[in-house]
Amino acid sequence: MRRTIFAVQRASFSSNKSTKLPTPLDEPSSGLGLSTAVLMGGLFATGYFVGTSIGVLPNYDALKRQVGLAKDVQLDVRSKVFFDIGINGQDAGRVVIGLYDDVQPKTVANFIALCKGDKTSAHGQPLAYENSRFHRIIPNFMIQGGDFTAGDGTGGLSIYGSRFADEDLSVPHGGPGTLSMANAGPNTNGSQFFICTAATPWLDGKHVVFGKVLDGMDIIDKVESYGSTPSGRPSADVRIKRCGVVDDASPDDEAAVVIEAGAGAAAQTPEEAMQERLETLREVEVEFKTKQAAIDPTLFKQMLQDIATEKFRLKTLLKQKKDK
Repeated sequence: MRRTIFAVQRASFSSNKSTKLPTPLDEPSSGLGLSTAVLMGGLFATGYFVGTSIGVLPNYDALKRQVGLAKDVQLDVRSKVFFDIGINGQDAGRVVIGLYDDVQPKTVANFIALCKGDKTSAHGQPLAYENSRFHRIIPNFMIQGGDFTAGDGTGGLSIYGSRFADEDLSVPHGGPGTLSMANAGPNTNGSQFFICTAATPWLDGKHVVFGKVLDGMDIIDKVESYGSTPSGRPSADVRIKRCGVVDDASPDDEAAVVIEAGAGAAAQTPEEAMQERLETLREVEVEFKTKQAAIDPTLFKQMLQDIATEKFRLKTLLKQKKDK
């Protein structure tokens, strides 16, 4: 299944002159300079985003991961929570989210506590997501919520106080359904979070990814339909009416539910998956060659070598399976 990806330009945010929590996401933009558009959006036609820039060059590791040449990250879901969503006071349905406890324990503990709503701040204020709004919704990007103190993106509290430090920033944003922390810069996590509704690899390394929607993505899509661009101001009152922890694991069940970052498409046979990757790599190779003038020669040469190696590997495996 092809993924529709948008080329974007990194935005700059400052928290020095405002108490408002800056919008944490680099929004899709059509106002790209030529060099940025070529480097960051050159492969959009293939269905893969060619990632994060460092100066004028794309980040090599991010580039390899986005074209499927790096090993997929596997993440264990240990805990699950639910949101019962309300739109203009009417029940819209339940969203179930799996959390990566092992990788992001502090972030997950904060999120679970806010879903349970059984803690208070040092001043006695309830710390709870229940009845809080999704205050920022941008179609083809994300829905953002978690500001239960102000309701407009300027507030929020964690169970650790106002803000807490980033955990593992190496976990990639794996496409629609990815759960990640909103922030105002490094180590400024609070209670605000966002759920991606499109691929957002440019956020990798800047926001802590700590979960993924397991069930109810259709509800997320419905919420997304009430968004706006570029302000993100919702056209409806969208709230978390109820929330809590899903306890559906047997005490004797030690096996975790494993999700691949970026997974979510319908299950494929190994042959279908390999054939799709091979076709995609062919398209990537063509697009990459058309942008040669704008790409560092060393990077260009190494990427073509990697693509050729992976294509050969896939063709060999497919032939072996066919000959069996």
